[in-house]
Formats: sequence, C-alpha cells, structure tokens
Amino acid sequence: MKTKLLHIGLFLFLSLFLSLSPSYSTDKKLSHIVKKGDTLWSICEQYYGNPFLWPELWEMNKFITNPHWLKPGDILELMQHEEVLKKAQKPIKKKSEPLEKLIGINASGLTNMKALGFLRSKKADTWGRIFDLKVKRKLIGQGDIVYVKMDKGDIKPGDKFTVLNLSDPIKHPLTGKECGYVHYFKGILEIVKILKDYQIARISESFREIYKGDFLIPYRPISSCILPVPYEGNIEARIMAAKDGLQLIGQHSVVYIDAGHQEDVRRGYIFNAIEERESVSKDKKEAKVILPPVILGKILILKTKRHTSTGVVFWANKEFNSGVKVRPQTWHDKPWEFGTLPVCPIE
Repeated sequence: MKTKLLHIGLFLFLSLFLSLSPSYSTDKKLSHIVKKGDTLWSICEQYYGNPFLWPELWEMNKFITNPHWLKPGDILELMQHEEVLKKAQKPIKKKSEPLEKLIGINASGLTNMKALGFLRSKKADTWGRIFDLKVKRKLIGQGDIVYVKMDKGDIKPGDKFTVLNLSDPIKHPLTGKECGYVHYFKGILEIVKILKDYQIARISESFREIYKGDFLIPYRPISSCILPVPYEGNIEARIMAAKDGLQLIGQHSVVYIDAGHQEDVRRGYIFNAIEERESVSKDKKEAKVILPPVILGKILILKTKRHTSTGVVFWANKEFNSGVKVRPQTWHDKPWEFGTLPVCPIE
C-alpha cells in the first residue's frame, strides 16, 4: 500500500513539474508575457538556466527591434526543450563579450552637450570661483587667463572645471513656491599652474559671457550619442525653465523639467509639451468638453538628476512658455524627426 501511494505521489509530482517547466513541455508552444524589468538575458536565465542563449531567443522573436528593452505585455515565443539542447551544443558567447552594438543618434546637432546646465532644488556644492582676471575687462572668453581660488579637492595642472552661475529661485507655475535653481554653464577652464594661495587657469571653451565671481564645479563630459527609447509610464510633469532664461521656448531650446530618475525618467525618453484644450457643447444642455491637447513641441531627455531632468526641444509646432505640461510620447518606430541627425554607436 505504501509503495503504491509513493508511486502515485511521484507520478503527480512529475506531472506538475512537466506542466510547469517550459524546458520539458513538447505538446504546445511555450510563451512568456513580458513584465516590467524583464530582459532577454533574465528570461533565458529564468527558463533555461543559461542567460547566454539570449541571441537565440531574440532571433525567434523578430518583432523585438531592440534587445536591451522589452515592452511589458508583449508575448515572447520560447524555445522548446529540443531547441534548447540543440542551441546549447553550439559555442555560446562568453560573459566578457559585449552585446551587439546599438545605434543611437548624435544629439550634438541639436545643442551643445557641454553647455546644458541643470535644475536642482538646492544650490550645487561648488569647488571654487574665479576671483580675478589677468586682463582688466568685465567679461572674458576662450583663451583668456584667470585666477581662481579652489576651496576643496586635490587640484593639479590639467584638471578641468565647468564655469557656471545660478539663476534666482525658480517658482513653480501652480503653487508659486520656490522649487530650485537653474545652474547655467558658461564655459570650461583648465588649471595651468598651482600657487600657494591660488591657481592660474585658462578658459578653454566659452559658451556665454564669463565674469569675475563665477563658480566652478568639476567638468564631467556627457556623451552626445543617445539611444531614444519609449517611456512605459504615465507621468505628468512641467517645464520649469529654459536655458539662458529664455521666455519663449522653441526648436533647439534646452529646457528643465520637474521630474527625474526618481520618477523613472531616463536619458533618451521623449516627452510632448502640450497645451490643454476645452470647448463648450451647446446641444440641449451647455457643458464643457475636454478636447485632445495640442502638441507644442517634442523633447528629448539628455540627462537626469534625482527629481529633475534636462532636455532639448527637437521639434516645435510653435513657441511656448515655461510652465506648460509635458507627457511621455508613446511610439514603436524611431520618430521621423530624427531622420536628419547622424547616427552613432552606443558605448
């Protein structure tokens, strides 16, 4: 009796295991519904215990245009057990080998990536400032020598710093409360000589007028090669300000938005700047009707901070003011407006 029960239990266990394991089912096609955070790598590791089979899974699902991101809700066809065994016999990529190169767009044709600036709720922790000029004039530019006083860090010749100044406090368009400061980038300087009480530096690049008293932060280059990717959320944010304090925002304007990586905004996302519309229906009873919003412009996110992001308007229907709402644009194919920009390999 005990032996019979043991056999029945073993049979039920194997039946349940085979029904749940995609590697051993052979009577029907296997599939996986993509969840947020899934990658081909993680799916192969989950089902087959071998993440290096991801190129084979990509080959099976030709609708996937970019193996680095999957759309939640998509249904992937999975390999049968026999297919997995066959693929596993082939040489597979070692972990040290990179994934296939992705092709992005070169955003340097839209704006100067070194001169973006950023919006921050608090003033940045600066490293020093320009306290005097070699040439006695009010403003200086590329090639000029300046005297700087650094307050921190182990400074040495050759170190580069971004020259910046700060806006007055930015007020939120709805609440009127102060929500941060725009940090305007004005140029780049390089330390030439270290003296006892100060340092001598040369302005290597100038984006706008540089004055005595401007602040310094370490120069951190940003790649101009960006992979546009669709946003899979439902965030709503606003443009808080524009670069150089522009009042009218148009094509190629750099803008600062009150949502960052903490709100799941990432570099490469595309947002629409919108103008909400409503009308009045005068049928039997007068009532307000909400109409589809007008798209004023399209914004490519270039970099993010905790609760803010910096983007560039790559297409504009007309000029608009800061304070307008922005919402993510959903798309499946790369927006046509990028067709004139040069392409580049994503590092």
